[in-house]
Amino acid sequence: RERESLERVARARLSILFLFLLFLLFSVRAEDDDDDDTFTFTRVIMGGSQSGERTMEVSDAGELQRETGFTAEEMQALQRTFHSTCNRKEADGVIHRSELKEALGFHDSMFIDRIFRLFDRDENGVIDFREFIRAMAIFSENGSLEEKLKFSFQIWDVDEDGYISREELYRSVGASLFENDVKVSEDQLFELVDATFAAVDVDGDGRIGMSDYARMV
Repeated sequence: RERESLERVARARLSILFLFLLFLLFSVRAEDDDDDDTFTFTRVIMGGSQSGERTMEVSDAGELQRETGFTAEEMQALQRTFHSTCNRKEADGVIHRSELKEALGFHDSMFIDRIFRLFDRDENGVIDFREFIRAMAIFSENGSLEEKLKFSFQIWDVDEDGYISREELYRSVGASLFENDVKVSEDQLFELVDATFAAVDVDGDGRIGMSDYARMV
């Protein structure tokens, strides 16, 4: 009975985390009811110290809007969010890890490392406007459930081998509990991981694949 209770807790914690990510990563909505679907683009500084400062052209912004399916109002709201985030520490037109951590209110843990890594597609150590918009698009109404599941799965899949191991789940759950100021003993954390695998690892191969994860959430 106690094990069944732990399994329910494990499912609940991972499902809550998934929903939390959806809320957190796409909480920006349009602030007005203007029906004009033309994105009034404000100059966005792109790049960083490696590539030199450059600007995104208006035509590029329009292409990005068409690619992601955002409305003009959503693009404007997201642009404001991007600017307020990238100017927190360095006004260089890109989001650094420390700026994303501060904007999301996270602790300094592997959790923010994983989210930052998934935003930073070209792995150059910063998030530019294109990367920010494309990541946010996954969690918009235009993003598919498959895309949302894949993104959240990759947060747990630290070594990016397509599976979540016990060690990865242990580290990730520990980090997520730390982010939520939840204190548990090491034994309790191991029990939670064991219960999660008992509930999710249907084929018993000792790892959680994408299909296992999709069934869980």
